[in-house]
Amino acid sequence: MDNIYLLIFYSVLAVFILVTFFLVLYIKNQNMLWQQKKLFQETEIQQQKELLNAVIESQEIERKRIGQDLHDEIGGTLSAIKLMLNAAKNQDGASNGNIIEAKKLIDKMMVDVRNLSHDLSPPGLAMFGLYTSIDAFVDLINNTEEIEILITHEPLIEERLLNEKSELALFRVITQLISNTLKHANATKIKISFKPKEQRLEIDYADNGKGFDLSVLNTKKGIGMQNIQSRLQMANATYVIDTKPNGGFKMSIICPIEKNQAN
Repeated sequence: MDNIYLLIFYSVLAVFILVTFFLVLYIKNQNMLWQQKKLFQETEIQQQKELLNAVIESQEIERKRIGQDLHDEIGGTLSAIKLMLNAAKNQDGASNGNIIEAKKLIDKMMVDVRNLSHDLSPPGLAMFGLYTSIDAFVDLINNTEEIEILITHEPLIEERLLNEKSELALFRVITQLISNTLKHANATKIKISFKPKEQRLEIDYADNGKGFDLSVLNTKKGIGMQNIQSRLQMANATYVIDTKPNGGFKMSIICPIEKNQAN
C-alpha cells in the first residue's frame, strides 16, 4: 500500500515538474518573442525617423535653393526693369501715370519676392543663430501693429548652443506657432522666452488667444501641428502643450544641448 502512495506521489511530482518545465519554457519563449517584437518596433520607428529627417532635410535644401534663385534672379530682373522705367520717365520729362503705377507694382513685387526668399531660407540663421533670427522675424511682425510679440533671452548670451539643423527646425516651429496664433487665436499678445540651461535650451511660447480643447488636438492633428511635431523630433526636442477654451495657448519646448551640437 505504501508503495502505491509513493508511486502516486512521485507521479504527481513528475507531472508537476514537467508542467513547470513547459510553463517556464513557454514564458521564456513568449518573452523572447516580445523582445523581438519590441526590437522590430524600435527599428521601424528609427527607420521612420531617419526617413522623415531625410525628407525634411531635402525640403530645406530645396527651400534654400529656391530662395536664392528668387532673390538673385527674379529680384535682379525686377531691379533692372525698375531702372529702365526710371530712365523712360526721365526722358519723357514728365510723370507718366502708367509708368508710376508700374513702378509701384514692381516695388511691391520686389518686397514680396524678398519676403518669400527670406521665408524659404531664413537670412542670418547660419551666421547669427536662432535667437537673433527669431528676434528679427518678430520685429517684422511687430511693425505691422497687428499683434504685440515680446521676446526674452535669459540670460542674454551670444554663444551658439545648437547645430544649424536643430536651430532651423526650432526656427520653423516658432514661426509656425506665430502663424497659427495670427490665423486662429484672435490674440493681442505673444510671449516667447529662451532659457539656456546647463544641458538644455528651454523655449516657452504663450499667447492670450481663445485657446482650444486639448483633447481635440490629441485626436485630430492638422498639417501645421504635424509639421511642428516632426521638426521637434528632428531636433530631439520634447514639448508640453497647455491650452483650454478661452484660456490662451502655451507650449514649453526642451531641446537637449549635446557636446557635439555646440558651435
